[in-house]
Amino acid sequence: MADNQRRTARVGGRAAACFLRRLGWFCLLMFGVQAAVARQVRVAASVGETTVGTEELVTYTIEVQGAQLSQIETPTPPETEGLVLVQRFPGTSRNISVINGRMQQSIGFQWRYRPVREGAARIEAATVKVGDQTYHTEPIVLTVVPQAQRPRRRDPFDRLLDPLGAPPDEPEPTVNDRDLFIRVVPSTRRAFQNEQVAVEYQLFFRDGIQLRQSRLTDSWDAEGFWREELDVESRPIPRVVVENGLRYNTIVLKRAAVFPTRAGTLHIDPLRIETEAILPGRSRDPFSRFFSPSRRFAPIALASAPLTIEAQPLPPDAPPDFRGAVGQFKMQTQIDRTSVEVGASIQVEVIISGSGNLATLEAPPFEPPGVFERYDPQVTANIDRSGSRIQGTKTFTYVLVPRSNGTFELPPVSFSYFDPQAGRYRTRRSEPVTLHITGTAPTDADAIAAGMPVDDIAGLQTDVQAWRRLHDTPLHRNPWAYGLLLLPALLLGGLALYQRHQRRLSTDLSYARNRRAHPVARKHLRTAEGLLKQNQPRAFYAELERAVRGFIGNRLNVAETGLTHAQLDERLAEAGTPPQTREALRALLEECDRIRFAPVLPDRAAMEAARDRAGHIIVLLDEHFKQQTPVAAGR
Repeated sequence: MADNQRRTARVGGRAAACFLRRLGWFCLLMFGVQAAVARQVRVAASVGETTVGTEELVTYTIEVQGAQLSQIETPTPPETEGLVLVQRFPGTSRNISVINGRMQQSIGFQWRYRPVREGAARIEAATVKVGDQTYHTEPIVLTVVPQAQRPRRRDPFDRLLDPLGAPPDEPEPTVNDRDLFIRVVPSTRRAFQNEQVAVEYQLFFRDGIQLRQSRLTDSWDAEGFWREELDVESRPIPRVVVENGLRYNTIVLKRAAVFPTRAGTLHIDPLRIETEAILPGRSRDPFSRFFSPSRRFAPIALASAPLTIEAQPLPPDAPPDFRGAVGQFKMQTQIDRTSVEVGASIQVEVIISGSGNLATLEAPPFEPPGVFERYDPQVTANIDRSGSRIQGTKTFTYVLVPRSNGTFELPPVSFSYFDPQAGRYRTRRSEPVTLHITGTAPTDADAIAAGMPVDDIAGLQTDVQAWRRLHDTPLHRNPWAYGLLLLPALLLGGLALYQRHQRRLSTDLSYARNRRAHPVARKHLRTAEGLLKQNQPRAFYAELERAVRGFIGNRLNVAETGLTHAQLDERLAEAGTPPQTREALRALLEECDRIRFAPVLPDRAAMEAARDRAGHIIVLLDEHFKQQTPVAAGR
């Protein structure tokens, strides 16, 4: 009996503990809901359609997000023009959703209005009080048309009585620029030269429209800009917004940072996409979305508006050490040690961080004393493209090797940039650093034996030297004497050829582009190799496209960035390029366009194969261009 009582007590204790844990979790969850919905309050008003018939009712909704119903004072219906209120008390609804792991709650208040005449109608702004705060909605303008211009209203139960019959005479669903459109949103339309401008392309689509297989139809380009792609989510979750009184879902299609490379009026091409969409029917029948056989995906082509940027030239009062940096930057210098022996190396790092044209940023001037042997800096960049602007750090690492002992002072490093927000130049300057060089420097005799001094000037020779004749051959009998006489003529001839070459580079655009075709292509391929190692597929394929297009444009002397794939293929056909090479080039460019917007990224093996094909195509094109006449190659 006692054992049964103890067993019953243990079971009851476990049940009580389990109940308390569940109660605690429930309270914590409710507290989390309360905290989540109280983070931010948003109030918006919308209607179902902005064009209504004279016999239709207008459903007006005020939606409050981020607040509890107990915190909201029931709003009064707003005043109207051309409409009359049908119901005095609003209908309410509550919706709780989880977006990106965050719980959101919205409360809706609905009224219905009836049109009183044809023409323009208006719903004035409404006032909503949430707690101690007062919010105001935007007014909404509507158009009232004769009911004959609107689809026929019918009984929703007609379809149930005849589910297999043909649908009534409903118009074919169509889409207009209010249902589905692309909006381009620049951070500014007026910028300085080399200033960063963030450009975002947003896709807006009405409720009921479903999209799939969206893709670019042309190469988006920005002539006159240095551009950098910014990261966007491959599978974005649409946001709900209200525009002009209508509810839309919106996602970000593309985000880029562009930098004007010259002053003037510059244009950015529209972003064009092709997609497939299920369009919402115009019927008021709520059962049509389940029984209508006409709902199918239809191809749709969309394009954003072109974008114009006014680029202003930089002010003329630039500091002497200014090298084109525009943005907001900070600079710091680091040195690994201040005391070394002669011949040992010293590393000096100049770190520039901030937001701006980091990709094209040049090293600030740095001139150590002549006793140090300075090597060209090693450049490393860490660029963050995840936000709405390009930002990060760029490090220039100098290696110094002292050739003499003593105490020396490294001069301060000066870095000047233009701040577009302040509209003036700024200069960052480091502190001078004192270095102590120890050890034994080579003697003067050792330096002379080596053929060069250890310092700027060799030491004076104080010993008396004994002169002796080296040989007895007269000067006019030595062949090298006549060679020295011809040396000035050879130097003048070489200088004339060099000047002719430089003059032709500055006057003959075709010749200059042809000469730089190989260096520019190798530069882009090296950048692509680095992106391959960093596992950045989209940037890797963009760099491959720049390498191939840049090589063709330089060899053919055409503006390759403004050509579509078909136009580029036509130029190569005019130059007599073999069809196999053109087909391989077309396949590579289409792969580059597809990968930059594909939801699934390729693996490393596919990227290495694309790199090899790009190099092979450049080699084939180069061999073909070399066989052409200079006139054909420069056309």
